[in-house]
Amino acid sequence: MKKKYICWVCVDALKIGTWKQAEALASKWLGIYEKKPIQLPVWCRWMPSKVFIILPEFLKNLAIKNLKQPLPDVIVAAGRQAMLVALALRHKVKTIVLMDPGISSSYFDAVVAPVHDQLEGKNVICTQGAIHGIQPQELIFPEYLKKYSSPRVGVLLGGDSIHGVYEESLAIKMANDLKAFANKKSDLGKINLIITPSRRTPLKWLKIFERNLEGASYWIWDQKSENPYPSLLKGVDAIVVCEDSISMASEACVMGKPVLIYPTGIAKPKFKRFYQQLFAKRYAQPFTVQAKLSRTSTLNELDRVIEQLEKMRIFPD
Repeated sequence: MKKKYICWVCVDALKIGTWKQAEALASKWLGIYEKKPIQLPVWCRWMPSKVFIILPEFLKNLAIKNLKQPLPDVIVAAGRQAMLVALALRHKVKTIVLMDPGISSSYFDAVVAPVHDQLEGKNVICTQGAIHGIQPQELIFPEYLKKYSSPRVGVLLGGDSIHGVYEESLAIKMANDLKAFANKKSDLGKINLIITPSRRTPLKWLKIFERNLEGASYWIWDQKSENPYPSLLKGVDAIVVCEDSISMASEACVMGKPVLIYPTGIAKPKFKRFYQQLFAKRYAQPFTVQAKLSRTSTLNELDRVIEQLEKMRIFPD
């Protein structure tokens, strides 16, 4: 694009993972953008989009009165509240919505959603998983982790969410499985585990892992120093990801390395569809103690999304 367009990235204020997706798109597509954390008034915060869209104009304007003028050329919106902002401004600015908006895509200029959301529409861009801004060539593996020689396997832990709670029994099972996986006989030799909890990982898991991984070679982030994720992805030879995080699984699959998905008991159909598609297209494989670290296909959807947006001519010449 030749012209510099003014862009707002509007995301529900506390959704860190969603911020990463929206900012990745805005940064790669438009370059410069302004972050707009969205916290709508209580009276409309949880209002269904189908109800919000039929509100009188003065009520929609009241809902977004704290957004300062002048308005941008385009907004990239993600999250329930941010999507309502896109609805309120749709006749005044271009609107790009990430994930299922809960209403017809025709209300927006474009909707970017994963295939497992099963959306249809002329302006829907379907992705295999979550988009993100991780560029493998830009990552630098931390020096202090190089003392753990190859083969190194990165382990990305998930945690409690609306989809389920991490029980102690799961931590014990996973630690024992990882220990057996790391110590198994293979052509690669003994595996070094590089483990990083997420912000959702229960604190008690660290002690459970330390107790049950005795006898394996591992490093685990203490959640006090700077988190080496995603830089650790650069220097590992394979990646284990807990299945409760579609975002982390999508990020791992951009590296072109073996990705193994560890089951955590998620029963939601959209998760099952997502991983079935990953396995079918060889972006990842199910975790087993005896799994072979075979190379997989590389998954990088961000460039394709931007190409599709350009074809849609969101901004006429």
